[in-house]
Amino acid sequence: MDIPVSAWASDLFDDEKTAQLVRDRIGQALVDMQANAQASHLEADVSSTQVHGVARYRGAYERVSAALENIPGAELVKPNGFQFELVRVGNALLYPFCFSKKDSSVRTAKIQNVWSVIRELFAFAPPSQQADIFGEYEFDPSSVELGPKLAALPKDTRLVLIPFACNAAGLLKPYWGVAALANDSGSLDWIIDPEPLPLPAAPTLKLGIPQQKTNHSGFDEGEQPLVALAPRPNADRKLDVTPTTEAPPAKPLVNEDDEN
Repeated sequence: MDIPVSAWASDLFDDEKTAQLVRDRIGQALVDMQANAQASHLEADVSSTQVHGVARYRGAYERVSAALENIPGAELVKPNGFQFELVRVGNALLYPFCFSKKDSSVRTAKIQNVWSVIRELFAFAPPSQQADIFGEYEFDPSSVELGPKLAALPKDTRLVLIPFACNAAGLLKPYWGVAALANDSGSLDWIIDPEPLPLPAAPTLKLGIPQQKTNHSGFDEGEQPLVALAPRPNADRKLDVTPTTEAPPAKPLVNEDDEN
């Protein structure tokens, strides 16, 4: 049975049908990401989980982008200084990230490295509602200077986070929701409660078939080879000698001296 999407998602993605399509494709993309990362780890046959980590890190962006890019109205956005493309659908700019390698509460999720691009992304998030002990807010979205790529987005764009817990053993807890960046330590203030993402039962089947050429002809459609014909000598024609098509059989030698 389909799980209905929340009202906030329907509003951000323009309608309920698009919101459900985006949500389902994100879930499939994360399952595919984990399957690819696990396959890379097994193929590497090493004790370290570094291979899984690299494949998971890149796959989180690449699989989500690939899954959503053909939705009507979707736009790929590559922030200045960032190596991956993010997807904007409706008014939502989607940002996936791994918040833990353990089965942890999403309420403890933090952004591990609050660098310039992260600050730009959170300029599209609401301001934090959590003031510090002095009654001030550490991060002010309105004070962030945007690079050209993000500055070109519509002003009503809203950052939607896709946090998930994941390790080499499995994809644990994927969510989506809207949060403010509370401080430069990466703490999040959830404005819209993070909701679990429903996941498909299996990853997308990938067939290991090499790309086939389709523009070459069949073996029986090629040009016929030219066979060179040797003309009969004029002497044979004048003597009316019957033409021969095979060389006469060689008489076996009794010993090596017979040849001489």
